[in-house]
Amino acid sequence: MAIARLLREQTVGETRWLALDSGDRPAALYLERASNIAVLGARLEGRIGKTEPGAGGTFITLSGTMSAFLRTRSGQIRTVSDAPIPSEGAEVTVEVVAEARAGKLARVKLVAPGAGPATSGADAWRVHLRGAGTAPVEDVSPGDTIVSAAFEDALRPEVTLPGGGEMHIERTRALTAADIDSAGRALKGSAGARALSLNREAAGELARQMLLRGLGGLVVLDCVSPIAGDGGAKIRAAFAEAWNELTSRQSKALAPSALGLMEVAADWWITPLAERMLDAAGAPTPETVALEGLRQLEKAAQQARMARLTLALPQMAHDWVAASRLDAQALLSAKYGARLSIGVHGKAGFELFPTP
Repeated sequence: MAIARLLREQTVGETRWLALDSGDRPAALYLERASNIAVLGARLEGRIGKTEPGAGGTFITLSGTMSAFLRTRSGQIRTVSDAPIPSEGAEVTVEVVAEARAGKLARVKLVAPGAGPATSGADAWRVHLRGAGTAPVEDVSPGDTIVSAAFEDALRPEVTLPGGGEMHIERTRALTAADIDSAGRALKGSAGARALSLNREAAGELARQMLLRGLGGLVVLDCVSPIAGDGGAKIRAAFAEAWNELTSRQSKALAPSALGLMEVAADWWITPLAERMLDAAGAPTPETVALEGLRQLEKAAQQARMARLTLALPQMAHDWVAASRLDAQALLSAKYGARLSIGVHGKAGFELFPTP
């Protein structure tokens, strides 16, 4: 099912996007934050850094302390016209083709002089979603329940399958593993028929979850046995069908191996959602806590249009606001007047309360 509509929730510091398919099911997510500059499709100025033939490319020094990686052919850096460019230190314009992720820099390509206008962030994300180019964009209020539920679900390791049972998704350094659990699923037919039905459903759901969670690279689905006859081909086809209905991005899926493992390889394109919002221990980062507090403050301000409200943030979240380039107080005042304020307290989470 192609993308039928897009929900956009704009709040101070971030914009959340949710793509819904024609069955109104969440199909893809994207998070724009003011703190992220090297977003998909962004055009940035930089300088050629050190070339690493063994790594297949060269480093690009961007503004400040940011760096990116440029893949090259045979260790040679070339422009779109295939002409070699100046060596280390040369000024270049690059375009982000894959956002940064854990242990990996943003990947870029060179932009030729006179190239057309850039398409970045959510617009570049939408380009690869089937139907998203013509789907209507609906602006929703801060704290929208549909958008909130989709983001919360995409951060959980477990996924409830439509026909019952669960799939557990865990990302490791080398790959993302998905495991199927049939508990709670109505079991009918032979063992082979039951396994095939469950595996096909999980394979299709895996395609959707990769887009919701921003996953790429190697993904392995541990299928339920037995897999007999052409069952493996049908499981692979279920993934490919779901993937191709939702996105034009490239992927390759193999039929399950003799050990029941279906391997999928897909290009990385955006930073995984969990990396954007959670720390290494799986807890919300100070930035996420601060922006969620601001999001809930805006929700409360719209529901009580005359109320004076204070957002109390944990110290680390408050420190993030102070250190960021986000002038949250000024942005809130511009939208709601002088009735909202931001403070700090010693608790773990944020709190909203009426201003005395």
